[in-house]
Amino acid sequence: MRRCAALAALAVLAGCGSERGAIEAGGRVVGDNVTVYSSLPDPATGVGRDMVDAQKLAILQAGGRIGRLGINFVSVDEGSPGADVPPAVAARAAEDVIRDPQVIGVVGALRSDTAMTSLPLYNAAGILLVSPGAGYAGFTAPLGPGEPEDWYPSGDQTFARVVGDDIGQASVLLAAARRAGGARVAVEAEAGKAADGLVAALQLADADDPRVRLVGDSAAADAVIYAGSDLRSAAGVAESLARESPRAALVFPDELTRAGLAERLRGSARRRAVLVSSAPEPGATDELRGFEAAFAAEFGRSPGPYAVLAWDAGRRVLAAIRAAGSRANLRRVVVERYMALPPTADDFTAFRIRAGGRREYLREL
Repeated sequence: MRRCAALAALAVLAGCGSERGAIEAGGRVVGDNVTVYSSLPDPATGVGRDMVDAQKLAILQAGGRIGRLGINFVSVDEGSPGADVPPAVAARAAEDVIRDPQVIGVVGALRSDTAMTSLPLYNAAGILLVSPGAGYAGFTAPLGPGEPEDWYPSGDQTFARVVGDDIGQASVLLAAARRAGGARVAVEAEAGKAADGLVAALQLADADDPRVRLVGDSAAADAVIYAGSDLRSAAGVAESLARESPRAALVFPDELTRAGLAERLRGSARRRAVLVSSAPEPGATDELRGFEAAFAAEFGRSPGPYAVLAWDAGRRVLAAIRAAGSRANLRRVVVERYMALPPTADDFTAFRIRAGGRREYLREL
């Protein structure tokens, strides 16, 4: 359904007359400026605001220029975090970006569901898309039939992440479940392709880890992993499990952590929750501390844990533009230079929420 919506939107764009040149595969940016876009949920508040400002910081630190090119920055809204977003919302955001003849790359498609709509659109237009969050493994690995090729109508990969995919996350989810609860792990899953992909990744990870065993009955489990991204549904399931499986740990994935699930949990569900995150533990490295200090100095507040992922994504897009040299106005070349960059770290963290909202990180997962 989402790919059909994306292809329908592409067909509309293809008929836009004078705008046709902006969406042809690859394409050339004319002039002395290129535009890096941010496409994130709720970019004016909370996590979205932090991530947008982190991308601005990356451009400021580069002096607003790469060689002869000035770097413009524009933010668009790709929907709401933690709730089902109609494909048309993500398609409209992508269309706005693609229509800009100066676009050179996009940091966005934060959610896997959203990326299922926007990724094929950006790919058909030959535009680099760097995600700081869309973990669905089928975008880059053969998770399901026709994957990952079906996500790339142009025939070339133009999508990358600065975080690990759901196959990597699944191993951490299982390790956190074992550490917090025990060896018997059940899975409660929402409907949908992204949730199904995480369940498949959990099954693959379970086959490789003799220390855990997936079971079908949550009441008999030592820990329950929730596979999904809907905040209301996850909070409701957590409350039910807190009553029906009073000794089981409750383990939640990155998308729910980023969307703010911890603030919705109450009582025993909150005390027993373990939240997995693609964001690093704040202050964990010299580079991270440097970023946090620079962000606070520029914007007058401390960044949330996810901001550094957008900063890293923005810096890598700028690095690809720089590496393209005199051909940095060619979208195809910028994509190629990005794909040639050294890989990013794909570690996940896991933590409990303690008194006063303090995060207690689980070590050695």
